[in-house]
Amino acid sequence: MIYFLKLIRLPNLIMIAVTQFLVRYCLIIPAFLTEKKVTGEMPVHLNKIQFLLLVLSTLLIAAGGYIINDIYDTEIDEINRPGKNIIGRNISEVAAMKWYYAFTFPGILFGFVVAFQIDKISMAAIPLFCALSLYMYSTFYKKRFVIGNVIIALVTSLSVLLIGLFEPEFYRNIIYLLYYAAFAFEMSLIREIIKDAEDLDGDERAQCKTIPVKLGLPKTKLIIVSLITFTIATIVFVLHKDFWQNTVISFWNLVAIFSVPLLALMYLVGTAKEKSDYHYASLFSKIFMSFGIISMAGLWYYFLR
Repeated sequence: MIYFLKLIRLPNLIMIAVTQFLVRYCLIIPAFLTEKKVTGEMPVHLNKIQFLLLVLSTLLIAAGGYIINDIYDTEIDEINRPGKNIIGRNISEVAAMKWYYAFTFPGILFGFVVAFQIDKISMAAIPLFCALSLYMYSTFYKKRFVIGNVIIALVTSLSVLLIGLFEPEFYRNIIYLLYYAAFAFEMSLIREIIKDAEDLDGDERAQCKTIPVKLGLPKTKLIIVSLITFTIATIVFVLHKDFWQNTVISFWNLVAIFSVPLLALMYLVGTAKEKSDYHYASLFSKIFMSFGIISMAGLWYYFLR
């Protein structure tokens, strides 16, 4: 059981579920309750069963994505993480492929069911797109220049945006969710490139065309630092636009809360020399992205409740 939970990345799945619950209960429902105070009517929205089906759809597709990625990564992982392969050691490739189908197809189906129930059948294309993207990433695009990184960043941002997209009545306020989706995209892109730097040895032997393989580590560091700088700039822009005159929390305190960890990440990347240095930088970026998403709870507590 422990190997199976590692295979589907249980902590990551928990974080995805937490993110989607935060989107619903810290952004969407508060916005609808505010409208209800004004109009006297609650906007039409997903019921709890539909919401849970959508979360389950996301989790199943994500779990399937992790499985298919490991199936096609066995040789590279044997170089990058020797002795830690689950597929081929603890779970056979045949069994893993069966689990991939067992997760992915129901995940797509649940998304279709919710889209059908809310009479927005076009929305069913989103879970299908995510499932196909994860498959294409694992089988082909992961070894391509840049495109694999962008695909994972896009799917990550969609996991944040998905609940809002299935709530048409929330579209007039969706800009705030778009901020979080953009943040998830930027941080995921940064982390994916850092992970490529960490896995440089195995990717070179497998003839991958990742950014570190094609451009070398010095230029890769420059790209990562540039992306971090851009992320800081976008965060400061959003905070200035929406929180410059707020009297609850100082604008400068908000800037420090979000910018200082990114400056620390910039330092970790800039000074990285060993494989372990990039691993710690990748872990740091993952933790920061998680706290950034969890800040929805703070937004709700101080401004929306």
